[in-house]
Amino acid sequence: MNNQRSARCSLCFAPLLALLIGAAGGTVGAGTANAQERDDPRPPAAPADAVTPDSAAADTLAQVLETLMVRVKRPLVIGGSSAFEADLDSIAFLEPSATLADLLREMPLLRVRENSRGEMHVSLRGSESRQVPVLLDGTALTYGWDNRTDLSLIPLTGVRRVGTVRGLSSLLAGPNVLGGVMRLEVSQESFATTHVEPLRVRMAIDDGVGQAVEGSFGHVLGRETQLLLRGGGGYRRRDDLPIPKDIEQPPPAVSGTRLNSDMQQINGFLSARLQVKDGAWASLSSVAYTAERGVPPELHVEAPRLWRIPETWRWVTVLAGSTGWLGTGSQWRFGGSVGIDFGQNVIDVYASPDYEEIVGGEEGDDRTLTYRFFADHSFGSDLIAAAFTFADTDHDELLEPGGAASYSQRLWSGAVEFEKTLFHRNDGSGAAITLGGSLDGSDTPETGGRPGRDALWDWGAKVTGSITLAEGITRLHAGFSRRARFPSLRELYSGALGRFVPNPELGPETLLVGEGGVTANGETWTIQGVVFHQRLSDAVVRTGLGDGTFTRENRDRILSTGVELFGSLRWRSFFGSLDLTLQNVDLEDPSAPEDQRRPEYQPAVSGSLELGVQAALAIDTRLLIDHLGRRYCVNPDLGSDEELEASTSLGFQLWRDWSLQAGPLRRFRVLAALENLTNATINDQCGLPRPGRVFRIQVEIG
Repeated sequence: MNNQRSARCSLCFAPLLALLIGAAGGTVGAGTANAQERDDPRPPAAPADAVTPDSAAADTLAQVLETLMVRVKRPLVIGGSSAFEADLDSIAFLEPSATLADLLREMPLLRVRENSRGEMHVSLRGSESRQVPVLLDGTALTYGWDNRTDLSLIPLTGVRRVGTVRGLSSLLAGPNVLGGVMRLEVSQESFATTHVEPLRVRMAIDDGVGQAVEGSFGHVLGRETQLLLRGGGGYRRRDDLPIPKDIEQPPPAVSGTRLNSDMQQINGFLSARLQVKDGAWASLSSVAYTAERGVPPELHVEAPRLWRIPETWRWVTVLAGSTGWLGTGSQWRFGGSVGIDFGQNVIDVYASPDYEEIVGGEEGDDRTLTYRFFADHSFGSDLIAAAFTFADTDHDELLEPGGAASYSQRLWSGAVEFEKTLFHRNDGSGAAITLGGSLDGSDTPETGGRPGRDALWDWGAKVTGSITLAEGITRLHAGFSRRARFPSLRELYSGALGRFVPNPELGPETLLVGEGGVTANGETWTIQGVVFHQRLSDAVVRTGLGDGTFTRENRDRILSTGVELFGSLRWRSFFGSLDLTLQNVDLEDPSAPEDQRRPEYQPAVSGSLELGVQAALAIDTRLLIDHLGRRYCVNPDLGSDEELEASTSLGFQLWRDWSLQAGPLRRFRVLAALENLTNATINDQCGLPRPGRVFRIQVEIG
């Protein structure tokens, strides 16, 4: 296995080298666009209150305040659903070559945590990462072997905007979309009114012996017909992560540093978008990364995973296009996209925490093709939108010991949504409703030699409504939806190198969501409040077997009820924001053991407070306080739930901008940051503490 691995090592760098060579030679690929997108939401006759369902279209009533804090945390109502957006160009405190996990830790009302595989995943409203897909320019990165993706490896170097929809996501987003959706935009938005930086370079170093550098370029050709070209890359590495000193680790761990926490990654992107004056467009985006890293062992079990990942790479390319609106009066629009996703992940298993003797491993190769087609029909102020998505995944694995096996899964979804404008007045008030239905399916043609399964089918539905009050400052919204998720190949068939007992009989889980809320924006303030209730039937949960292993089972239901609050305020040179989630998450199943009836990692209280001020000498400062309430995990050694105490972390940044006004370089920025200021012990999962105190210096020019 090791010989095969070394022979393939150069291949893991091939996609990234191809990107970088193309950039150096002037060959530019491009970024794709979603079917429903921000720069082409509907014909001009549509009222401002009508928003294409789950599009990237900006809420026309959400005013962008001239502070960094509000630009980063912008609450919206999209298709009758609560949402947030972040513009990457406006975020000063993200480190160079940052990942999606870094950004989502800054986003309100979301929770990101590390699991025992060293991966970062998101959780919101009681939903887990497999229920919240990640879309890169409309193509899901979460189809594949695991139906989720490691957020700590998704680079943001080429991403211009990130949007999150909570709960009531559009049926047009594709299959396996339950608890929300995250959208990454590389070339999705129109660049005609968007600033394009000709050149940008960012560098950072921290006291944990970590370094990061990132560079990008952009250029627009033409006037009426325009071509936007962008490209760039990044590099980051660390020798280890700091750890609070009161945490004990097995030898040969060094005091103050997290055992086996080193990492390095290279990433690159190329993006191009051709925009025709009549609204037609075509785009091509290509994003790649290659990395190697250690997997910190869990500290609460007798036999933690002793893993290293010497090779992992991924290359995602999406080709998309649209006709633009055709005809007059009643109009049509057609388009589609093709996504190609290749990747490889290699795991080495070690005999002891000195990480010297390899006793096993896994090598997995993934290929996913995603096809998406859409058609929109606009008549007056109303819109009918239809989409069909098909994803075909192949996974080949080589286990040592265990041998080779092949798996495949197909997912598909067809959906229609009708958006009706009830009224729209000149004073900015209005009302709209959205009705939709979908039919989703899945099958597994290859199952690694195990018995196959018949195709599974399920239906989805959505109804939402929104009312905009006079002057467009306040919007009320409410809605309900039903969606199903089919178990991934990993959940059905993987033993996770002896950690899980496979359960190929897992059935699909179904989520019913209801929410209602209010969003209001003034010149110097913004608020959003949402009440939600979710019922996840036949929930797929992991249970401990008492011998150090887990299995996955369907439970009757998980009920989540709560409220989400967000507010921000600017006054002179001061600004602040607060987000708070209060929720009650219950697992209901009479067959579940009494000591395993608490859903994992679902705090009753969580939130953050951000305070900032522009001090003397135009220095911006920012204090961030993040709180996680008490939560529980399943301990596989005990076969029961284990409690994690509530925890609070503090972070502080200060930075200074200078205007250069010299050629393509217009800005110079220096930033200093302290993360986990009090060196507090904060566990993402049981036995997996977050890093201790880190000091970082960052420089940016562009």
